[in-house]
Amino acid sequence: MNTKNYRNPPAFQFYAQDWMTGVMDLTMEERGVYITLLSIQWIKNEIPKKRLGFFIGMDWENVPEMVKQKFEDHGDYLVNNRLFAIADERKRFILKQRLNGLKGGRPKTQTKPKKTSLMKTEDRRLKKEDKRLKTEDVVYPYSDKKFIEIWQQWKLYKKQEFKFNYKSLQSEQAALAKLGNQTNNLDHAIDCIKDAMANGWKGFYPEKTNNNGKTSNTNTARYSEDFKREITEALQS
Repeated sequence: MNTKNYRNPPAFQFYAQDWMTGVMDLTMEERGVYITLLSIQWIKNEIPKKRLGFFIGMDWENVPEMVKQKFEDHGDYLVNNRLFAIADERKRFILKQRLNGLKGGRPKTQTKPKKTSLMKTEDRRLKKEDKRLKTEDVVYPYSDKKFIEIWQQWKLYKKQEFKFNYKSLQSEQAALAKLGNQTNNLDHAIDCIKDAMANGWKGFYPEKTNNNGKTSNTNTARYSEDFKREITEALQS
């Protein structure tokens, strides 16, 4: 999830035992560089590489290798994935609290507070934002709008026909990754979903074709390293 435009709270939880375990093989100087970079990420949501000289007095090439391993290099910026996940979790918690606050806290047994028009408008906005955030968590094997629309139809079909919902974003991500791995291109993936719905199937049974037009079970799909990494991060989040 992208938290670039979100301002984090002024502090984050510091687990002493986890910290000591994670930096056991670092020198005191390396620990200082590490905690400084974590602090910069919490403030800015990402660490701009061009400012490293100002932050820690050295560029990325001169950062100790043991510290480098704690961060993922995205070219112009660096990210510690665990802290990124903590910030994302905190954002969702605050959003949930805001929604509960607009609803008047926990529901009372006798009466429910009536919402003003302003509260209803804000409630709809926050729900829309939460839905957008959840959608952004999923990495689609084909980013085309047609694929995203047919995938939403597939989820509705599964719910209506089999009372099935993906229990988590991780399970949905796994299904998307499997479909992408079994199909050759966008049209192939869309046809696969349509065939499954038309035949009343619970899953996908794609047929692959080779250059001679014959069916084949050999997987010919290929993905970039960036796409593979995005799927891995989504499944681990």
